Amino acid sequence: MRYHGLDLHKGSAAVSIRDEVGHEVRYLAKVVTTSYVATLGPEDSVALESSSGSFWWAERIQRRGARCIVIDPYRFRIIRDSWHKTDRHDAGALSLALWTSAQSGELVLPEVWQPTPEVRELRRLFSQWQLLNNQSRQLKAQVQSVLVENGITDRKLGTRLVDNPAVGQQLIATLELSPASLFSIAMSLRTLAQLKEQKKSLQREIYRAGQPFEEQVRLLIGIRGVTPLLALGFLSEVGDIRRFRSLRALLAYLGVVPTVRSSGGTTHVGRLNRRSRSLARTLFTQAVLHLADSSPLLGRFYRELVERKGYGRARIAILRKTFGIMRRMLLSNTPYRWKEESLYQSKLKDWVRNQRTEEESKIPA
Repeated sequence: MRYHGLDLHKGSAAVSIRDEVGHEVRYLAKVVTTSYVATLGPEDSVALESSSGSFWWAERIQRRGARCIVIDPYRFRIIRDSWHKTDRHDAGALSLALWTSAQSGELVLPEVWQPTPEVRELRRLFSQWQLLNNQSRQLKAQVQSVLVENGITDRKLGTRLVDNPAVGQQLIATLELSPASLFSIAMSLRTLAQLKEQKKSLQREIYRAGQPFEEQVRLLIGIRGVTPLLALGFLSEVGDIRRFRSLRALLAYLGVVPTVRSSGGTTHVGRLNRRSRSLARTLFTQAVLHLADSSPLLGRFYRELVERKGYGRARIAILRKTFGIMRRMLLSNTPYRWKEESLYQSKLKDWVRNQRTEEESKIPA
């Protein structure tokens, strides 16, 4: 067996190779990654850090018959906390850790789950979705700011402008604005209208990319407030639900449990872990009221918690309950108990309609 530590760069890599007794027999400072991968076989074991493109390369390494693991750099402290950070040191640390783990069986490397190509496709599209949302929020905030600078403090007016950019273009002509302010708001509204169309196109692409998950989507949209888009966002985050040994592990991964630190008999409960994945938490937060109304039990739980703890904690609690329900549904393939049939059929139509290609959409039904 040979043990490889791979420090990836754009188009090249630094490689440390160790033999069965742990000696570094070779170090490649800058090798073309494609040429290096072509030399691998069943006798090779490779470790690389999680970074952009690491899953793509891991797949190609595994196709050669070699074993490949992707390591979480945040938990791999040998590299993260290194005072002496060089390509050679990082590659050598990876190969040494891989050899030590294989020989002793005591060192457990912090592996990252390798998502399937279908999951990676969905994640890539949802990253674009988040980017468009961020741009929309920035433009809406900019419009409100310009209005305030011109003495217009009515937030409802600003909301009317940004929620319907086409109407907003006509409405701003009736306002007393400086020429620069008028130009700035008009440009922001045009951009918002373009982003709105781009999001519609992107949603159709997300639905088409989500076709391999159709069975799970049809199951999850039985919950009030869970649209096909939210279901796909959840599935893109968790991938294979069976990889989570417990509900708490899933909730921690999705970032809806607080950090807990205990010392000297005193326990401190902190904020949510921001280093976890945030897509599902962000998407589902916007539908909390609908999720709370999805069953009498959740509704009563939400109202009581709002009175005792406030809206902030109640929202996160509803997300935890909902993700727990979705986990059980996927594991047992069980429909939602309080499914509303008319609402469910409406979501199914939306799912089917958005999966059509542009050419199919032009064909009259």
